[in-house]
Amino acid sequence: MADVAQTLKATLDNGLTVLIREVHRAPVASFWVWYRVGGRNEVPGITGISHWVEHMVFKGTPTYQPGEIFREVNKHGGTLNGFTWIDYTAYYETLPAPQILLGADIESDRMQNAVFDPSEVESERTVILSEREGNENQPTFHLREEVVAAAFRAHPYGQGVIGFTSDLRQITRDDLYRHYRTYYTPNNATVVVVGDVDAQAILAEIEQRFGAIPSGPEPPPVRTVEPPQNGERRVVVRRPAPTATLLMAFHAPRAEDPDALPMVVLDTVLSGGKAMGYGGGGGMGRSSRLYRALVASGLCSAAGSSFSLTIDPYLFSVSATLVPSTEPARVEAIVQEELARLREEPVPEDELARAIKQLRAQFAYAGESVSSQAYWLGSLHTVAPGVDPDTFLDRLAAVTPDDVLRVARAYVTPDKMTVGWLEPTAPAPATPAADIGPLPVRPHFFSDAAGSSPDSLPTPKLDVQERTLASGLRLLGHHDPTSDAAVLELRLPAGAIADGETPGLARFTAQMLPRGTARRTFAELNEELDSLGAALSVSPGRDYVDIRATCLKEDVGRLAELLAEVVLEPTFPEEEIERLREQSLTALRQMLNDTRAQAAYTLRATLYPEGHPYHHRAIGTEETLTGMSRDQLADFHRRLYRPGHAILAVAGGVPVEAAWEHVARAFEGWESGDSVPAPEIPPVDAPPSRVRREEQIAGKSQADIAIGLPALAWTDPDYHALRVANVILGRLGLMGRLGARVRERQGMAYYVYSTLEASLGRGLWAAYAGVNPVNVERAVESIIAEVERLRGELVEDEELADAKSYLIGSLPLSLESSGAIASIMLDIAFHGFELDYVEQLPARLNALTREQIRDAAARYLLPDRMAIIVVGPDGET
Repeated sequence: MADVAQTLKATLDNGLTVLIREVHRAPVASFWVWYRVGGRNEVPGITGISHWVEHMVFKGTPTYQPGEIFREVNKHGGTLNGFTWIDYTAYYETLPAPQILLGADIESDRMQNAVFDPSEVESERTVILSEREGNENQPTFHLREEVVAAAFRAHPYGQGVIGFTSDLRQITRDDLYRHYRTYYTPNNATVVVVGDVDAQAILAEIEQRFGAIPSGPEPPPVRTVEPPQNGERRVVVRRPAPTATLLMAFHAPRAEDPDALPMVVLDTVLSGGKAMGYGGGGGMGRSSRLYRALVASGLCSAAGSSFSLTIDPYLFSVSATLVPSTEPARVEAIVQEELARLREEPVPEDELARAIKQLRAQFAYAGESVSSQAYWLGSLHTVAPGVDPDTFLDRLAAVTPDDVLRVARAYVTPDKMTVGWLEPTAPAPATPAADIGPLPVRPHFFSDAAGSSPDSLPTPKLDVQERTLASGLRLLGHHDPTSDAAVLELRLPAGAIADGETPGLARFTAQMLPRGTARRTFAELNEELDSLGAALSVSPGRDYVDIRATCLKEDVGRLAELLAEVVLEPTFPEEEIERLREQSLTALRQMLNDTRAQAAYTLRATLYPEGHPYHHRAIGTEETLTGMSRDQLADFHRRLYRPGHAILAVAGGVPVEAAWEHVARAFEGWESGDSVPAPEIPPVDAPPSRVRREEQIAGKSQADIAIGLPALAWTDPDYHALRVANVILGRLGLMGRLGARVRERQGMAYYVYSTLEASLGRGLWAAYAGVNPVNVERAVESIIAEVERLRGELVEDEELADAKSYLIGSLPLSLESSGAIASIMLDIAFHGFELDYVEQLPARLNALTREQIRDAAARYLLPDRMAIIVVGPDGET
């Protein structure tokens, strides 16, 4: 990361590598353990075993019973997770800094003491198979699997990570435990700590916890070297899908190869700067070569490239999602032309400078999060221990046009290319939802090691300044002097609830804002944003639209001007309307082909009557998208994009008053116009009796379930009681009581959880699950049974305390980045709360009683009046 403290590196006597970086911008720290094991270390017959072991180490040790690791961290307000890739398996806990040693306790314990109980292995087998089936529901998963397999004839990278179904059915407990004992050793691991810690003190604590773990034998080396590819390879996947997709792959250098850095820059030139960490920035690259040639031209709804840092040589890839009217051969030819240009002529200096600025900005945005910094340190050391993370950005900035030309000629060549096409078969449309009468997500979490009660946790502080301009525009601000980034985010009450009789109008209008202004074209705007390393994103929601601009702090004045230009001076060019229309229709068809998206939509459409602003898809319908006119967009903008009800938040490394001055100058002349009444959100009741609807979509493996009913608005006095009830039901620990029953004990689902919308009107409460079709009835019955238990019994004192601590303890972590702070300020102001809402929240939550939780669940979660939606395979997968 740019402009951060140096990294302390140490190696314990048992071979454990430790990396520690002090970052004192917030009282938060992140603890990670990285193991050098993934799909790369597997052989046929045990594919997917590394990922399965990752699941199993959450399932208990003699110290932590199954599910307890999540509960111990989560109940105190921390976050944790684990993931597996081709080169590594990693685990982390992000916590309030004084409690970071909880992460050390958990990770040192499960490095050596995971149990692998046979019954837990069998329960998790169905969970792993469910995860595989969920992937198979996406047509592009099949394309990527086939392309990677074709690109690698010998190296285990060609097998991927999730594993083949036949292997997942046959792997034994002994296979899993042997794999665990082979690779989960200190000499094959790296511990990373980033945050508000004393490096020497935390190193001593790590030595105390990990130092006595014996070093293991060196893991078996991966001897296979992929032989050279001497000609084009081509695969075609035919499946029910809404549109054609192209995926090209080229053999590329490993992370420690000097050519890796120019490949990062080449990737940025082709499709923009990518996030450099666990999350981070996004939205760049709309002046990049692929975007201009394929997306801005209207041929594709998405296009991009990807280069990953890996232990062994992996792949550089190019992908494109076509709009249905585009001829595939034309897209492939254009991609080949762009790649040939990279091989034939040096990248111009200004274009190279634009790419480097984007990479610098991505490092700065990722650097706001200690979790993201720790991810970067750990992943880079695991794949390239010889590469210095503290000089990585400087070395990227030193890449020259000749370097990019050299690697393009060496790697991005036709003889090293594998081309894959997803060709849609004639898909049967989704079977319409039928009323058949009454019935007979990896989550992230937050923590504290000392076992604090909720009323002992420190009260979070969010210092919000406020000002209102003469036009009525309300300004909010927060300054973080340690941040290199700046965020400007504008919120307007112009979301889908204002669509009226034209579903999709608000979203279409919002997405057209940056596609041409009175001063510059879409391409010119994109080029300037990319030159700044800035991102401008438009997020049209149901209740409002957010327009966020992110940049390095030195560019905030220019970014404020560009943001105002986009908001105040859009021209809605006809040619851009046609391109967006085609892309939106493609996105709609993809939703109709997605079981999870279709289940969620059908639930909403069933519960909110036609004409209600919460009924329709925010994207619109094929009819409304086809008929959307420029006059409609311009009229919607004229009526609703007014300063009187708008709120603009600034956050990051620029002093608030200085940022406000930039905003005031940029938005000078924004006229209030006629007063626009707030959209009316009529009250809505749950169905009079239980409703069930089912749909089938061709080519799927998994069924997705959505169960719910209208609940309440965020401002309702019962909201926080129902929120706590929902946390206990479907969020706390590994997806709450629902996860404990449906996933952990019954082993039926990879994901099952519940949500409660924070809406202006009576928002949706819903439970979701993805299961094998044979388990649908049992999963539905189990979810309903847990709702009934929550309604009828008082929750345990400890369970309520854990839920409160989760919500209170997570607040400091949720204020870690400038973007998150801007969004929270907007949420508070938009819904009419006092600006000290964050400080008031702990007291409100701590005052809730067990009786209030039960009563809220009984009042709003009505099983006999819920809608139950099941969208699954058509039986011909």
